[in-house]
Order: sequence, then C-alpha cells, then structure tokens
Amino acid sequence: MLMTTRASSSARRPLVSLTRWQWRSLIRELGRRGQGTREAGAFLLAPGPDSRRVAHVEYFDDLDPMCLRGNIEIEGQAFSKLWDICETKQLAVIADVHTHPGAAVHQSSIDKDSPMVAQIGHVALIVPHFATRRVRPRHVGVHRYCGGGEWDSWFGRDAVRRLSVRRWT
Repeated sequence: MLMTTRASSSARRPLVSLTRWQWRSLIRELGRRGQGTREAGAFLLAPGPDSRRVAHVEYFDDLDPMCLRGNIEIEGQAFSKLWDICETKQLAVIADVHTHPGAAVHQSSIDKDSPMVAQIGHVALIVPHFATRRVRPRHVGVHRYCGGGEWDSWFGRDAVRRLSVRRWT
C-alpha cells in the first residue's frame, strides 16, 4: 500500500491544545515510562470529538502493562478499558502520542500502517529522543489520519501551528 504525506494549510486552529503544565508533565512522564531505552505513549482525551483541548492523558502502559516491549504493542482489551474511561469521564480520544529513539519524528511504516485509532481526523504525535530531552512543539511530528492509509504530516513551524502549548488553562 502506497503511503503519502500531503501538506495541507487548511487547519486554522490547532489540532491538539495543551497547557504548558500538561505538556511538561506529558513529556516527563513519557521519558520516565520509556526509561530512555524504549518507546512509550499515551492517548490524549478531550471533552468531545470536536474539542481540541486535552482534558486527560491515559498512558498506554496503564491500559496494557505489557505493551512497552521496545516498540508499542497494545492488546485489544486495553481499548475496551480506554472506551470505558471515555464513557465514564465523558471524554473522546482526539490524539495519541508516542516516542521515537532519535531525532526523526516522521512516521515509521508501522506507524503509517497501524493508526492507534483508524478514524479520519485522529492525530498522532511523535516525540523525539524517547522524551528524555527538553521537547518543544517544533520538535514534534504532527500526523493526521486522512483514511485509506493516507496521512497529513507537519514538522517544525508547521507542527507548531497544529500543536498548541499555551500558558493558561
């Protein structure tokens, strides 16, 4: 299957928005969970599918304690737990985030072929260096699933326009 990356300037508002405190906490926790040697990740939840403001973070290994095996392999039962959390807290999954070992934040072939949530508009964020260094939004790869195996991807300044880290709640 041919995977393409399309540049799109249609997004006027961020695809994902976190407070500075949420961002720092997320990066620190991803680094801690991955121990600098393996990928770690989380789902980002908002008050509804149209909201972009993250209200809750659910880490992959809290849903599936065995999922961090170097790469990430989440078992189906973990998704049942995730959907239960969403229903209980009245939240929706708007994005996932995971780490990569080096500076590259492009999607691997596994990332492209296996979206965590294969729903059009779902966002996947990739954080470099296993989140063991200071990470700013411009360092992150922002990828939006378009369906049919296609993704929009943004890096650097373009990523900053889609990933908002704001001062206040």
